[in-house]
Amino acid sequence: MAEDFPRPMGRLMSTFGIKGYLKVESFTDRPENLFDYSPWYIRRRGAEWREVQVEDWQTHGNIFVVKLNVASVREEAQLFTGMEIGIRRSSLPPAGEDEIYLMDLVGCEVYGLEGLMLGKVLRIWDQGAAPLLVVSPSDHLTSGRKEPFLIPYVVGPIVTAVDLQAHTIRVEWGEDY
Repeated sequence: MAEDFPRPMGRLMSTFGIKGYLKVESFTDRPENLFDYSPWYIRRRGAEWREVQVEDWQTHGNIFVVKLNVASVREEAQLFTGMEIGIRRSSLPPAGEDEIYLMDLVGCEVYGLEGLMLGKVLRIWDQGAAPLLVVSPSDHLTSGRKEPFLIPYVVGPIVTAVDLQAHTIRVEWGEDY
């Protein structure tokens, strides 16, 4: 299993009302599942995670709102808008057979065409039709590429094998794609 640091599973949005509630964007398959996990961790991207407790949550139309133990009025809640919500890997149920958590791919080495090590997965960007692996380039690339690049996580035509024990991903991808 991957290291047990918090993984982004949602985001705190704007404030809601005057009692310290915040709107929540959930990254889980079923958005309400985010509230099944405890504790939550919050942070600004790149900062340290901070543990918080959910005191209350509710649906309001087609959105979710949450009351955290760190804010009791709107002005306090405003300080947390835009922060990521993280959940420790150990808080999640085991993945089913032939299933993986995309977060477990972070840190895996990515091997492309002819076995060339393309780099390591920095993070997963899941904003569209297929999640994208954000890969930091390997020093072995002849192109001298220094900027991270994106590889669509599409099992079959692009991602041909994932070995979480070996921490490797095999892809049909070249360094100049």
